[in-house]
Amino acid sequence: PLTTFVISQECVPYSSSYDFSSGYPNLWEVPTSDNFNTDEFQQVYNSIDWTQVPDIQPHTLVNGDIDQSNYPDSDPDCWWTYNQCSTPNAPGVQPDVTICPEPETWGLTYDDGPNCSHNAFYDFLKKNNQQATMFFIGSNVADWPKEAKRALTDDHQICVHTWSHQYMTSLTNEEVVGELYYTLKAIKYVCGVTPLCWRPPFGDVDDRVRAIAQQLNFTMTVIWNLDTNDWDMEPDGSETSDQIDANFQSFVNMGQDGTFANSGCIVLEHELNNDTMSKAMEWYPKIVNAYQYVVPIATCMNVTQPYAESNVSYPSFSDYTGTN
Repeated sequence: PLTTFVISQECVPYSSSYDFSSGYPNLWEVPTSDNFNTDEFQQVYNSIDWTQVPDIQPHTLVNGDIDQSNYPDSDPDCWWTYNQCSTPNAPGVQPDVTICPEPETWGLTYDDGPNCSHNAFYDFLKKNNQQATMFFIGSNVADWPKEAKRALTDDHQICVHTWSHQYMTSLTNEEVVGELYYTLKAIKYVCGVTPLCWRPPFGDVDDRVRAIAQQLNFTMTVIWNLDTNDWDMEPDGSETSDQIDANFQSFVNMGQDGTFANSGCIVLEHELNNDTMSKAMEWYPKIVNAYQYVVPIATCMNVTQPYAESNVSYPSFSDYTGTN
């Protein structure tokens, strides 16, 4: 039987020396002209070679969801939301990272952190000497800077998950730049590193957004090829705990039946709330038993310098797994 983990820690606001009252967008809001009109933002925006960014119109939202009607079946913009396209049509734009190239490997990722009540979860990962890739929301970094710092202290790889978790293809060019830049700025301010990787919320990316991210020095747009759907778990979502367990079980089975004999998987999990973190800890032992290697994305991609700062390095795949 599975061990059941229940995290009951509550979110308790605290004061810190980090000040986000100026120089940043409002928390959980898309950047606005108040941000765009600053010298700081203009310098970033004008550093982009816009001739390398495809002229693609933003998509519209209908009832909070992205509108896919009237979009061409040919998928000219390599729009992931429409057709899970991850190999760009635009010249010079790097493809998304969707799998771990290393066989029998589970790429361990958690979105939507840092979470104010994640200490028990991070304690668990530390106890198991397990690092993961954490896709941090800029507004959460501002809300919970001490939790963000812990991720780096525990040697997790930190990546960008935008400032306010929007459908990125619905935003203007300025808004896309703002969502990415201010998250980078917040992570650098708190943790002292500048990530080179990011993940679009909902996987919503196309060649325009990819090109802007690439111009901002992101070397990896990371998607996934397995989704636990833990984000949709009751009570906030529509799926039962048993349904999420069934998803995890099917992925464990894949680790045992040869599905990933030639290359591995990148799995979408969430640091979203106590339920998703409890589920992650519950299934972790079975994942470790089913897969030969469980590693962060930098490791599975053999990226030893995942930040712009050259003085911070991570182990290669062979070093991390002891296979050299």
